[in-house]
Amino acid sequence: MPNGPVRPQPAVVAAHLALRQGAVHRALRKAAARRAKRSALLAGVELSPYCVTDQQAGLLLDLTDPADVHASSGPAEQPGAQPEAERELRRRAAAEGATLPLDALARAAELDSFECEALLLCLAPALAPEHAPLFGYLVDDLDQRRPTAELILTVLAPTPAERFARLPALGPYGRLRRFGLLLQEGVPDPYGGPEPSGADLLRPLHVRPELPAFLLHGLGDPGLLAHDPGRVLAPRPLLLDTETRTHAARLGAHLASHAAGIAALWGLPDGSRRDAACAVARQAGLALRRTPDLELCRNPDDVRAALGRALAAAAVLGSGLWLPTDDFRALDAEWAAAAAVDLLTRAGVPVVLTGRTPWRPLALLSSGRYAEECAGEPGYRERRTLWNTATTGTDPGPDPALLDGLAARFRLTPSQLRSAVGLAESGRMPLDEAVPRVLTAAPARLAEVRTPARGPSDLVLPVEQERQIDELAAAFRAWPKVSEEWGFGGQHGGAGLKALFTGEPGTGKSLAAEVLAGALGVDLLRVDLAQTVSKWVGETEKNLDEAFGHAEATGALLLFDEADAVFGKRGTVSRGTDRYANLEVGYLLQRLERSPALVVLTTNLQGNLDEAFTRRFQFVVHFTRPGERERTRLWRMAFPPSAPLDPLLSLAGLARLDLTGAGVMAVARSAALLAAENDSAVIGREHLCEAIARQFRQESRLLRSGELEGALGPAPVRVPDTADRHDAQGRP
Repeated sequence: MPNGPVRPQPAVVAAHLALRQGAVHRALRKAAARRAKRSALLAGVELSPYCVTDQQAGLLLDLTDPADVHASSGPAEQPGAQPEAERELRRRAAAEGATLPLDALARAAELDSFECEALLLCLAPALAPEHAPLFGYLVDDLDQRRPTAELILTVLAPTPAERFARLPALGPYGRLRRFGLLLQEGVPDPYGGPEPSGADLLRPLHVRPELPAFLLHGLGDPGLLAHDPGRVLAPRPLLLDTETRTHAARLGAHLASHAAGIAALWGLPDGSRRDAACAVARQAGLALRRTPDLELCRNPDDVRAALGRALAAAAVLGSGLWLPTDDFRALDAEWAAAAAVDLLTRAGVPVVLTGRTPWRPLALLSSGRYAEECAGEPGYRERRTLWNTATTGTDPGPDPALLDGLAARFRLTPSQLRSAVGLAESGRMPLDEAVPRVLTAAPARLAEVRTPARGPSDLVLPVEQERQIDELAAAFRAWPKVSEEWGFGGQHGGAGLKALFTGEPGTGKSLAAEVLAGALGVDLLRVDLAQTVSKWVGETEKNLDEAFGHAEATGALLLFDEADAVFGKRGTVSRGTDRYANLEVGYLLQRLERSPALVVLTTNLQGNLDEAFTRRFQFVVHFTRPGERERTRLWRMAFPPSAPLDPLLSLAGLARLDLTGAGVMAVARSAALLAAENDSAVIGREHLCEAIARQFRQESRLLRSGELEGALGPAPVRVPDTADRHDAQGRP
């Protein structure tokens, strides 16, 4: 079967277009007749060198008759037979499982018959160039040979009553121009500012460049061609917790009782603001439009132009306007906020404001139109309910135990919830696999996002440390219930769990963090300290906040490796830089305590950490050097099954050597490199001896006399073959 949408047969498309153009052409003939009648009333001065005569107009009409232009499609239907002929063409297209292009476009943009004919009238010069002088004749201006709003009204709305009724449809907020189907020369600047001087009705119009190919051959997507960039569509399903729904209902009632009310809902994460704004508008019985991207504005005039055009469109269409106020904070300029406040206080349009933190200009507060609500983060039970709502109707329905775990482990926004459910359905994957993919869609700027690849079998620890890691994973799964339902989160160490891993280098601290993330089914977010710590005042705190925010938004495990570089002790202020260093540590203490994320810090030197950090860790795991039992497992894991290890080599005694897990892996790797450099077919005893000696030297340690021989055992005695014995005796 062919991919993509089914297109109707070209002959059917051409016949339908000729049929609809026939109505436009008849309107052109009537307009020309009216024009000729008016011309007859004028003095009969010979003006043929300067105008189109009545006879020439008749000839132009004959040349542009759709019956001739689309001769291959058969004769055009008579006016009385048009509805039945069009129904027959639609039946023929439907029999093929297709929709006629003009019908598909009209449905996508909600165009009426007048707007469809206006679109075809503007398309006419592309089909027959002879329309150009005819257009000039009809508007009595031979320099105006392109379609204009005046031409459309002259042809399709000849009476004053029709002209009065159809005029708004051709304006900047009518569907044809608002959806970008008709483009007018010289209109809006990039920010939608006021139109240039001159009569709007006389400016040339042209169809969108992609439209001819779509209307003539069905090439294109009507959903992309007919797009209103300012329209806000309510997401499906609408995902809001009970508290936020209550806030939205109160704000919607405020807008319903105040025709030009301003409703503000604060405390919302980025992915839930559209749901909240649509819920407020729905409660007030309003459609919703959004402001353009204000970050593109360069000065107050740009802000006034962009916001003014959005407010005007909302007023004309009877809609509310949604303004995300975090855009102003991104601009970091008071002039943008001041320009917006000036317009908002003067406009008589209902407005919905949303943002993470409140934005309360005094002019809005004193306007008598302002009402606000503050929402909080949904708890575990609310997140569980949202999962039920998001997965309603999915086939097969997810396991309730799976949804319990997802609600406990992840704090997803409504947009992330819908994305995860949609990905699971379209990609035919379990929800617990879809969620991490949704959360890692946006890379972190200051951290390395890593999907855990190693599991518990790769982590070799003493029994006590393994038990502590298992307890930490179990505690994280149970923490939402203990923190939110039982109320321990606010008074016992903050909203999230924090763990400190200490111990010598190479004892498995970073690997344990990766295994922990894998056991919990989350990504590992390893902070890049080189990019995080900055010499500029306040920049380090900003970077750290971004790292914490990314971990909280994605549900990842946040790892600070070698954390003493950032979480060091505060000292006495003896220089100016000491004061700012202490401020950084103080900020970290506050940010660490209020973060709901799972945070793991690793350090080789616990004594270098500020003492105030220690009491904020619910778990402290000290990683000791591996014992002989652990080293035996490490040596077995060090050489892959495909490694060409000398069969005469015994690794049993190597566990006696006091090496960490990282040291054992380094020795195995060095021995393999030595064997490869010497073109040896196997990794032999001599390669292993040299690799062990190098590792001890690298750690600034000395091998005791006989320690290596005790670990590897005596060198195996190789029995010489016959050729070797002959060589030893000097025989040929």
